[in-house]
Amino acid sequence: MSAELELWTLDELCDHAFDIFEELASENLSAEDYGFYHQHFEERGYVDLLIPSADWVDVILQDLEPEYHFEAQIGISATEGEPDKVLARILLSREKHDALCHVLWRGQ
Repeated sequence: MSAELELWTLDELCDHAFDIFEELASENLSAEDYGFYHQHFEERGYVDLLIPSADWVDVILQDLEPEYHFEAQIGISATEGEPDKVLARILLSREKHDALCHVLWRGQ
């Protein structure tokens, strides 16, 4: 008899990613990016969930399952003529008891 996996909803996964970002951003972003984030997050901040790109396999050295693993991109949306500024890419598992969490920070 196999146990059912306890999965985060996509909204919960966004909240979880944002909590991780908030906890670690001051130590991992440049002072300029961190200040830019605080200046613009209220009106232009976002969290997007994506299927993890292939480059994650090279980072974590394991295969990923698209139904259980997501990349959360946290950043500031563009103003006219500028691209979005992705501040962090966070790889997470939807499984609540899986501690998988890797972060790639802007500028690192």
